[in-house]
Amino acid sequence: MHPVTLVAVAVLLLNDWVLKRAWRDGPLHAIAGKLSDIAGLAFAPVVLTAAIGLALALAARLGARVDPSLTRRRLALAIAATAFGFAAVKLSPAAAEAVVSALSYLGRPASIYLDRTDLLCLPALAVAYWIGRDELRRVPLGKPAALHRLGRPAEPALADTRWARADTRELAAAIDAWDVPKIDALLR
Repeated sequence: MHPVTLVAVAVLLLNDWVLKRAWRDGPLHAIAGKLSDIAGLAFAPVVLTAAIGLALALAARLGARVDPSLTRRRLALAIAATAFGFAAVKLSPAAAEAVVSALSYLGRPASIYLDRTDLLCLPALAVAYWIGRDELRRVPLGKPAALHRLGRPAEPALADTRWARADTRELAAAIDAWDVPKIDALLR
């Protein structure tokens, strides 16, 4: 629910449902196409990491010994998967047709135009990286309890949060000692 993600989704929807139709025959049509690509690349990895997190949270509720929190590995893999999928759809007629067929099957008619220049939009993935890194700075409220339940030492489990430039030494010590009042105070 990061604000930048929500803005990117809104831009994509507005662009695909309004601006592309309004600019269909004019010189702005090319800009509308690139705008969709940029917005989609900015939010797709974030949505992918969230979907994986939800699946892991469900698995944890069903008894699996997993931590559904965002990790930098998941963030990096989601960004790489988005880049690979985007490039495949923009360069391969077979990949584009597979996506169009899948969307049509879901009731959303679509068309994809192969355009190598769309690959110039790939730097928009840096927005997803920035959002993910911003999210990694925060320790989710359920993470200390998950670490305690899983019996994992907190210091290495909070490495991604530290990587995102958050100081977690005191929190890690409180989790390992299972000092709930101190954990609560540090997470406020």
